[in-house]
Amino acid sequence: MATIDIDRLTLKLSGLSEREGQRLARLIAAGLTQADVPNATSRLETLRVNLTAPADGNVDRLSQQIVADILRQLERTL
Repeated sequence: MATIDIDRLTLKLSGLSEREGQRLARLIAAGLTQADVPNATSRLETLRVNLTAPADGNVDRLSQQIVADILRQLERTL
């Protein structure tokens, strides 16, 4: 399994409270921790994810969408 090091995670959110934003960051970290990423050496300076949040404000689903997009982008660089 590969190691993913994240130096900084910046979330630009509208419609979520600070507490929900913090929870979202924790869910993203947990999702990446559990992800199956192939062993490879790759370094990305910046990775950007642009998503529209679910209308119901479901932070769990939003974190899953973010993790899935990050993994898709990582797989393209490996």
